[in-house]
Amino acid sequence: MMKRIVLCMSLVAAACGREQVDVAKGDPTNDYNQDALQTAIDEFVANGRSAQAFADLAKQTLALRPGMDRTVADQAELKLIVLALQPMQAVQSKAMAEQVETLALTVWPTLLAPRITADGVLIKRDPKAALLLPQTGEDPRQYIQRLCGGPLAGDCKQIVPEYQAEIIAAIATRRATERARNAVSSCVMCGAEPGWHEAVRAWESLDRIAAAKEHDVERKGAPENWPIAGPAAETGAAMEDPTALWREAQINAVGEVVIGGQRYTGEARIEALRDLRSDSDTIALHLRPELSLAQVKGIVADAKKGGATKVAVVARAPQYPWERRVYWLSDAGKTRVNLRPTDSLQLLLHTIDHVAAPGSIARVD
Repeated sequence: MMKRIVLCMSLVAAACGREQVDVAKGDPTNDYNQDALQTAIDEFVANGRSAQAFADLAKQTLALRPGMDRTVADQAELKLIVLALQPMQAVQSKAMAEQVETLALTVWPTLLAPRITADGVLIKRDPKAALLLPQTGEDPRQYIQRLCGGPLAGDCKQIVPEYQAEIIAAIATRRATERARNAVSSCVMCGAEPGWHEAVRAWESLDRIAAAKEHDVERKGAPENWPIAGPAAETGAAMEDPTALWREAQINAVGEVVIGGQRYTGEARIEALRDLRSDSDTIALHLRPELSLAQVKGIVADAKKGGATKVAVVARAPQYPWERRVYWLSDAGKTRVNLRPTDSLQLLLHTIDHVAAPGSIARVD
């Protein structure tokens, strides 16, 4: 399909190029950067149509945009959005962490940005559009975190960093799908070549997949799913890294241990925690703040049976970017709190904030 699309774009470029040369009789070299655009596209194809090759193409296209007229700008929009398909599809089945490394600084910025239009006296460009592009020195994690704290705050600021990439990917795919529809529908010559419409359907397929997951990601990534961290919470690089779950298991609302999407109950909980612990004497757990201390005690007991001597309860800083921090719990800790079994985990941690220093191990018995 991509060969048909590239061939179609070449034919369209050639046809439009002849029209522009005829109009600009006074200057036969003034093709409004159409030839330069096609050269950049040829380089993209020659470089394997990879994500990095696409980033280079997008950079060259933006550099050429000031010299484009409306026709060439429309061609650039059409071609760029269709050519983004291949690097997106190439990693579709990969883990999100790998997609982030491949696409975050190369393909997503172009898809998130406004459509390509020609410069004009009456055109007022969005001054915030530049914020959607990677800044000098940013890595993928920093780029995503800045987007969610700034230009895309309405979409993902209320999502913890571990899940922000999935939201950004969904937004980029949704915008690309809409841009592809608009570009193809406004292209007079695209009706005779089915490859363009196949590209739109391919984007729509990616969009359906992303949209099907988006609500669940928003639900799982809401900061209120974690306890709020206070002054006694411990911080560190390993805990702040959203790509490393740091030997972390989630305990869901019915008490199941969830690791990598797999659920474990009964004796299987203990074995799952033992496997998660590996050769460490600690386990990090994602516990909901409303869990009762009686439930927490049972979980700590299971962790001990699984070989852990202490449990790190993951909490969140009370403000964006919701940094990961931990409190330490054990059935033999030195810091004791006088709470009832029906009191919540959040109340336990709040009490620890008043009576202990960071790194202290609170006793749950």
